[in-house]
Amino acid sequence: DNPLVGPRGAAAVFGPQKGATPEMVETLENGLRNYARILHALTGRDMSQIPGGGAAGGMGIAAIVFLEAEMKPGIEIVMQAVKLEEAVKEASLVITGEGRIDSQTAGGKAPIGVASVAKRHHVPVIGIAGVLGDGVEAVHRHG
Repeated sequence: DNPLVGPRGAAAVFGPQKGATPEMVETLENGLRNYARILHALTGRDMSQIPGGGAAGGMGIAAIVFLEAEMKPGIEIVMQAVKLEEAVKEASLVITGEGRIDSQTAGGKAPIGVASVAKRHHVPVIGIAGVLGDGVEAVHRHG
């Protein structure tokens, strides 16, 4: 649900996760603000605060503007494409993970989608992470 810019935007949230220094985050934020200004000038719409617009460095915003796309959580599309629900029904254990599990993970990232499906079917889940960050406790209630 992270917007393109601001305190919960792409640079501020995802930059440090990827190893960006505070100076790099500032540079990224300035670039994304410029991107938002250009899109606003082209469309007359302020795209900077659209929920989820900060994902993939703002690529979703470009798809909305230039392809008239609709924003959907990626995990929903992937779960449907791989028929996750059916696979989990047959499983005795589900293993999922990502590079960093933290408070952002609970906001709809892949491990939460997978764990939610497993929880519905009473299948235990193991989450593997390179790093456990702040707010990891919030992930437990999802499965």
